[in-house]
Amino acid sequence: MTVRLLRKLLSADALGLILVFIALQTMTYGVSSSLRGTDTTYLFQVCLVAALIGLMLNKRKLNGPQASAVVALLGVIGVWILGARLAHPLLNLLRSLIELTPQIVPAIREEIPMDTSRLLEAWMVVVRASSSLALRWQGWLAGIHQDIPVNDALVRNMIWTLLLWLIAAWTGWFAGWRNAILSLLPHVILLAAVISYSEYRAETLWLMVFIMLLLMGVWNYKNHTTQWERRKVDYSDSIRYDNTQAVLFLAASIGVIAFVTPSVSWRQIRDFLRERDRSNQTAQMLGIQEQPVTAQNVAVQKPSLPRQHLLTGGFALSEKVVMTIRTGELPPIVIPSITTDAPRYYWRSTIYDQYMGAGWVTSSAPPQRYKAKTPLVPGLLEGYRPLHLDVQLRQPQGKLFWSGILYNVDVPFRADWRTRPPSNLFADQTALLEADMFAAVTSAVSYKADAYIPMATIEEFRKASREYPQKIRDRYLKLPAELPGRVVQLAKQITDGKDNPYDKAKAIENYLRMNYPYDLEVPAPPQDQDVADYFLFELRKGYCDYYATAMVVLARASGVPARFVSGYAPGSYDAPTAQYIVREMDAHSWVEVYFPEVGWIEFEPTGSQPEIERLETEGGNIGAGEPTSPASRFLFQLTSKRVLYALAPFISMLFLVILYFAFIERVLFKSLAPMQAMEILYRRYYRLGRPLAGERTRAETAHEFTTKLIHRLEEISAQSGRTKLWTRIQGDVQQFTDIYLSSLFSGHAMQKSDAQMAFNAWRHIRWHLIVARINNFLMMGRQKISRVRPERSKA
Repeated sequence: MTVRLLRKLLSADALGLILVFIALQTMTYGVSSSLRGTDTTYLFQVCLVAALIGLMLNKRKLNGPQASAVVALLGVIGVWILGARLAHPLLNLLRSLIELTPQIVPAIREEIPMDTSRLLEAWMVVVRASSSLALRWQGWLAGIHQDIPVNDALVRNMIWTLLLWLIAAWTGWFAGWRNAILSLLPHVILLAAVISYSEYRAETLWLMVFIMLLLMGVWNYKNHTTQWERRKVDYSDSIRYDNTQAVLFLAASIGVIAFVTPSVSWRQIRDFLRERDRSNQTAQMLGIQEQPVTAQNVAVQKPSLPRQHLLTGGFALSEKVVMTIRTGELPPIVIPSITTDAPRYYWRSTIYDQYMGAGWVTSSAPPQRYKAKTPLVPGLLEGYRPLHLDVQLRQPQGKLFWSGILYNVDVPFRADWRTRPPSNLFADQTALLEADMFAAVTSAVSYKADAYIPMATIEEFRKASREYPQKIRDRYLKLPAELPGRVVQLAKQITDGKDNPYDKAKAIENYLRMNYPYDLEVPAPPQDQDVADYFLFELRKGYCDYYATAMVVLARASGVPARFVSGYAPGSYDAPTAQYIVREMDAHSWVEVYFPEVGWIEFEPTGSQPEIERLETEGGNIGAGEPTSPASRFLFQLTSKRVLYALAPFISMLFLVILYFAFIERVLFKSLAPMQAMEILYRRYYRLGRPLAGERTRAETAHEFTTKLIHRLEEISAQSGRTKLWTRIQGDVQQFTDIYLSSLFSGHAMQKSDAQMAFNAWRHIRWHLIVARINNFLMMGRQKISRVRPERSKA
């Protein structure tokens, strides 16, 4: 057994496949080393699946255009599902469709309407996600058209995944023909193009050439031996050893010469390509790094209250306009009798994470510069809606102002990141929401920005997970070691009896709003005293910085991650011009609390500001509660997002297989000549029926093979008790065989109608043969077990 296995592993076919897999790994490693801000974790797995599909299509005897169409369709659909995060919505859609199926017949019979609300809701989730992704692609393509590179991490990940999918499928296709040069040439070209920009891992290109030479030798030997065996040419077994030595020697020699004395230097290639693309826009959009980016240190800050300067500067009561913001959600209304209830937004500018007792500072936040319209979020956020902002600054402050999660801006800017967004096509919602920005800076006085606004409800907040990411716990639950104990004791007192983070945060917010009056005439906190302690127990009044500081500290002491945010309150909404007018007096600080899979949500502890209104319950996609029964909990865990995105390629493959057998297969067969189609169908029929009827002998006719197959099906049906099931296909099997024999021996050419009839019969036969083989396998297993048991009982 071991010797036979070794022979198979050392055969030319096996060695060729091993070299192809090594080439795929080499190519993905070389390309991944040159990419920045791009998820490369699953590139090899994607290439492996694509190569196997290409090899399978070659074995199916499809022609080049047909195989290309299948591979391209599979790649586009699979990458779109991953990019739009459709695995979970498609599963919900399929589940809703299955639940609706039993209602179809009664609804038609009784003429009563069906409840399709769940199906439509699931379908709308798919449509919204696809629309959002289509808009991102539209923006990316518009940037190319306008010669403005848009560095979108999501689009970049999709491009690389699809590109490597197509190249790997090409490799698998030509591996079926044992053509080493055509199989690996795209890998060499891609590596050369990427390495010419980055100059990273140039040795992978040399290794790829070495593998190509080995593969040429292995497949050349296999092709020759196959021809010799077909022509009955006798040859010595020593040829394989002589050939192996020659291939290894020549491949190593040529590879070493190419590595030591390259005819064209990498710098010449790089300079040529950069001359063709002087601004390196293509490389930037595809994430090919030119050199390592070094992080810059942020200067050490002195702890302070961000709005403290407003009291002494006279801004606290100033009516001077700072900026106007249009969102386009409501039209201008010039009729005084019509009132407008405009949405309420906070305009954030700076987000602090470290409380030092004497005030707030930020931890290290290295800056990163962005060009106009560069997306910051590399994925689509579920449970968020887009918000467009048209901002006009009357008093430039060098900062960006936005609400929710900033997506892109139409002017160049700089973002100071504590944690940058993951460049990961497979990143889940939690990973995307871990991105942490300190501030965004620009010199523009007007800009347009797009943001994401959460749509979660109070019910969803209460049901949100309590398992916080480690980065969130480490940063946003941290408090000074010198924090007075009475602050912690007060936090426990306020949140006593609250069993979820939302109710704890809301209890702290209400406590501060009801027990501490708003007052601008307050002194600065003493230098030797904790600000939160001073406000809560001695000052007992204050302005927004004191409220926000106290709530963040109390929330963290209660185990709820929170942070301090400064910017501007909503301001006043002007209905005739449909814009928010923000004045100096609207300068404000507030609190944001983190909820897993939901994100950062604003809370308003300052008593002078209106309380934030939220919907109590409404159907949503975020923070759904975990089912209570054991079976439901198991299904909930099984269909969790992380598992679904890991299974997304397999789900998409299953969907495409169903699509192939339902529609594509028929179209492909119609494109073939009737005789060619009949030959392919009969090969499939023989291959599927051979394990049941046994191999045909040279003297055996197709009719005799069919007789043996039908006899075996009758035996299986008698043993399994499904006689009616197998008798139904006897007529189809006979008809199929008669059409095949007629195509071989009749004097007239086979017509398309005959091929169509054979195809319809084959589709009916195929599934019955598959079921028969499964039953045959199970019966043989039971027979082996029954034979083993008497032997054991005798022993």
